[in-house]
Order: sequence, then C-alpha cells, then structure tokens
Amino acid sequence: MTATPTVMTSNDPLTHGRAGVRQLVVSEWTKFRSVRSTWISLLIIFVAGVGFAALLAAVFANNWSHRPLADKVTFDPVRMAQAGIFISQFVVGVLGILMITSEYSTGSIRTTLAAVPRRSSVVAAKAIVLSVAVFVVAEITTFASFFTSQAILLAYGGKSLPAGSSFLKATAIPVVSISSPGVASAVFRTGLYLTIMAVVALGIGLILRHSTGAISLYVGVLLIVPLLIQLLPSNIGKPIEPRLPSNIGLAMSSASSRKTDFAGILMEPWLAAGLLVVYAAAVLGFGLWLFIKRDA
Repeated sequence: MTATPTVMTSNDPLTHGRAGVRQLVVSEWTKFRSVRSTWISLLIIFVAGVGFAALLAAVFANNWSHRPLADKVTFDPVRMAQAGIFISQFVVGVLGILMITSEYSTGSIRTTLAAVPRRSSVVAAKAIVLSVAVFVVAEITTFASFFTSQAILLAYGGKSLPAGSSFLKATAIPVVSISSPGVASAVFRTGLYLTIMAVVALGIGLILRHSTGAISLYVGVLLIVPLLIQLLPSNIGKPIEPRLPSNIGLAMSSASSRKTDFAGILMEPWLAAGLLVVYAAAVLGFGLWLFIKRDA
C-alpha cells in the first residue's frame, strides 16, 4: 500500500499564518492533553483539594472540645474546606509556566510560530485552553472539597448554622450549607483564584522563557515576598499585605462580605478577585509584548 502525500493548498489558513481561533485552540488542546504531566497535575489539584479538606475537617472536629476559644470563634468552615488551595496554587502555576516554557526548551516554539506567525493568537489560544481546563477541574475540586468537609463535620456532631448567623457566635462545630449566604460564591471564587493564577503563571513563563527561573519567581511571589513584606515598617507593609496574591486567595475563599471582617487584613472578596484579574492582565500583557518583540 502506498501513502498518498498530503498537499497543503494555498487556501489552507496555516499556510499564510491565518489560522482561526478555533483551529489554534484545537491545536493547543491537543498539545496540552497529550502530555502525561498535564493529567498528573490536574489529578493532584483534585486529590490535594479534597484530601486536605477531609483531613482538616476530621482533625478540627476530633479535637474541637480541646481547642482554644480563640480558634473556635474564628473557625470558618468554608475557608477550611478550601485548605487544599495552598498546594493547588503551586500546581496550576507549574502547569501554566510549562505550557509555554516547555516549547522553548524543546525548540518546538519555532515550529509553532512558523505555522502561526501571529503571536498574539498563539498566546490567546494557550490562555483559553489553560483557563478552561483549570477552571473546570478547580471548580469540581472546590465544590467536592466543600461537600466532603461539611459531611465529615456533620458526622462528628457539627451543627448547621441558621441563615445569617455568624461563625463567631457558634457554640458547636459550625457546619454550613451551600445555600447559606455567601457560601456558594466563596467556593466558586476559590476555583476562580486558581484559574487566574494559572494565567499569571503563563505570563511569567512568557516573560522569562525558562522553566526553573519562572517557577522560582512564581513560588517566590507566593511564599517569599509575604515574608519580606513583614520585615518592612508597619506603615509600609500593612497596606501592601492585603494586595499580595496569597492573601487575595484567602480573601476570595471567604464567605463573608463585610468590610469589618477584612479591614487591615484581607480585602473584600470580589474586590480581591478584581485586583487579581488586573494582575493577570498586566503580567500576561507584558509577557505578550515581549513575546512579540523578541526572537523565538
């Protein structure tokens, strides 16, 4: 049997670098899903999210009677259910960075740009595929984590709080329903936080083009910068702390929307989400500008 060669006609959009968004997204999705590490990373997000939620719920409930009063009155069952975000934010960061830096390390970025010279379209397709994949997995994880943790708290004798009640007034292990005020929004925002951080990581990868350096910078922003900010005088560090990405994540995972709960510590949840979107747009925009200006 002889193979018939495929001839690319002049009407093929890839010949002239005019591939539509749909074709580019399909191409990027093929590359994204064909790498085993992608599925491992997405699995880690789910396992870490649900696993940490179950573990912490069991630990808190089992030791509730022996916990200090301060821990009881400040216990937030919604934020506790999303404790896995600490691990997941690093996983989505690595996923976003490798989506672009892996092509530089293998040299396949030249092939990509030869097929699609319009670099903004390449970045847009990568951002779409990354965002959709992370968003779907993150939202499944955050809601599964919430229901798992609340079920465990109930099994240990937790009490459902009436609508509008405060966590601070709970005398027993507080358990909340997904229909309680602000709860569904908080769980949704947690998945949104992971999605936006993945886009931030993609931008960092575009800027540095080197996996190790980009991952180091991403981890440094989340872990090292908050420690350095604490060394600054309070009049300088305090206004900055609520605007750090790690604290933005804590704010977004909170079910409260009262400014008195966040003054000087965390931002109001949706305001924090908006600021994180600005960060992502700025980092990705700068990365795109460098991507267009520099050689492959």
